[in-house]
Amino acid sequence: MIELVPASLVHAALLAGMHGICFTEAWSADAMAGLLDMPGAEGVIAVDGQSLTPAMEPPGPAGMVLWRVAGDEAEILTIAVLPPWRRHGLGRRLLDHAMAESRTQGAAAMFLEVAADNVNAQALYQSRGFVQVGVRKGYYAGKDALVMRGDLGRKLINPIAFCRPHKAK
Repeated sequence: MIELVPASLVHAALLAGMHGICFTEAWSADAMAGLLDMPGAEGVIAVDGQSLTPAMEPPGPAGMVLWRVAGDEAEILTIAVLPPWRRHGLGRRLLDHAMAESRTQGAAAMFLEVAADNVNAQALYQSRGFVQVGVRKGYYAGKDALVMRGDLGRKLINPIAFCRPHKAK
């Protein structure tokens, strides 16, 4: 059974190792610690078999997601599922968890970037209601990234509404 364990600074090296398996541009342990140390940042590690010892088959860490919430917006910082655990719904579970936690903390929308050629990840995000709202040219080592936005079901705060003068009657 896979359980979601809160990620903390002590997991920075593990997160970096998992990131390195899943992405060509691996983030260092220091980078992971920096992300986790940001205000509003959280993360979970998907653990199969109650072991955090890295392995390419159970038991071991199977995936992770890091996100942050700022006001009524949230952002996926990184999400990864190790190869043996792909195509079994774990990515969806991790994304759903980050979305639910962000919603609980008051976020109305979530943003993320995904490689323009990563059609499997795009399909996952679209299945959860994300839509493309922009493109970052050359974002991933010269490859474009799609910027996607998902509605978390809360009303967005309109800061302009707080600045409008009231009309005297």
